[in-house]
Amino acid sequence: MDVFDVLIVEDEVSISDFHTYYLNQMPRFRPVGVARSLAEARNMLRFLKPQLIILDNFLPDGRGLDLLKEMISGGNMPDVIFVTAASDMETVREAVRCGVFDYLLKPIAYDRLQDSLERYLKYNNSLKAADNFNQRHVDELLNFQSKAQYHQDNLPKGIDELTLDKIKVIYQEDDVTHTAESLGKLVGISKTTARRYLEYCTSTSFLEAIIQHGRVGRPERLYRRK
Repeated sequence: MDVFDVLIVEDEVSISDFHTYYLNQMPRFRPVGVARSLAEARNMLRFLKPQLIILDNFLPDGRGLDLLKEMISGGNMPDVIFVTAASDMETVREAVRCGVFDYLLKPIAYDRLQDSLERYLKYNNSLKAADNFNQRHVDELLNFQSKAQYHQDNLPKGIDELTLDKIKVIYQEDDVTHTAESLGKLVGISKTTARRYLEYCTSTSFLEAIIQHGRVGRPERLYRRK
């Protein structure tokens, strides 16, 4: 069973650490390095020769898109899952033209990342399985690169996917606790709305609620990762 070496190119430590943790939970992916800049990425690409890169676009010394174009012109193009905060169509078009396997927007929904990695495995399995390609094989490969398999249609009314993803990113760090009020201020939503999201996350076992008894007033509900 093939194991894919993955280079993470990301300057935000909390995000790169979570990428590493997440990849370590999947036995067919092996994180081999973390580059905090384009310069580090170039060196690591030369020596580590990864099959897959999780590539952030905005780095201290340039754009991930520039690295993509360098790899293409150099004839050494690993597969790329492209990650950026930019949602403008020109960035999307450039990344697609460069042949990225997938394109993820920050803040990342990690079930979306899991979907991308699982499709990547299926894509490679399909490449190896067929000696002679027909139209069905080609259609199957293109389907693995599509994002149609990712759905959050089952979210209840009043729970928005983007806001939910922001809250999940906040709780990536260990020992993070918030009340509905403190989370609302951090995310930019009302206390009532924050409580709705926190209770939803509790119902899905992503968070747990604990009671804190203060000196004055009623006990407060604190929410933390389960």
